[in-house]
Amino acid sequence: MKILAILLVFLSTTAEDVISLEEIRSSYKICNESKEKAEQFFELTNKALQNKGAIYKGYHGAALALKASYSWNPFNKLSYFNKGKKMIDEAIQLEPDNIELRMIRLSIQSNAPKIAGYYQNIEEDKKFMLENIENVSGQGLKKYVEGYISHSDVFVNP
Repeated sequence: MKILAILLVFLSTTAEDVISLEEIRSSYKICNESKEKAEQFFELTNKALQNKGAIYKGYHGAALALKASYSWNPFNKLSYFNKGKKMIDEAIQLEPDNIELRMIRLSIQSNAPKIAGYYQNIEEDKKFMLENIENVSGQGLKKYVEGYISHSDVFVNP
């Protein structure tokens, strides 16, 4: 009986700790509005890393890159940004055909200052997204990516 009780406590604890992609996507849409929202997004994606998977790594990389923009210390700024771009690129190496990861990288690269030197995949990712948006099977993901395409300066003002 004790084992059953321990197992139930363990399962209920881990079930509550699981972060959904929908929650991350919602937070990503607004994370650049303020330092507080960026920090909340960072905490959310950091917790979501326990889920394993390239998509969680990609979003956490984006959170690190965003955290860099709100850091006042130049060394921290550079460290956060470099860790973030490395995580995003590693995630794309794991899943190169993942349109959501390409969207994440495109959104970071198109908003990063040119001095950061992280802009070399903008045209590649833009082309990939336009060529593959019709192949997205999940309606929620498709709507999310289409929303990005319709509002992003990369697509609106080429």
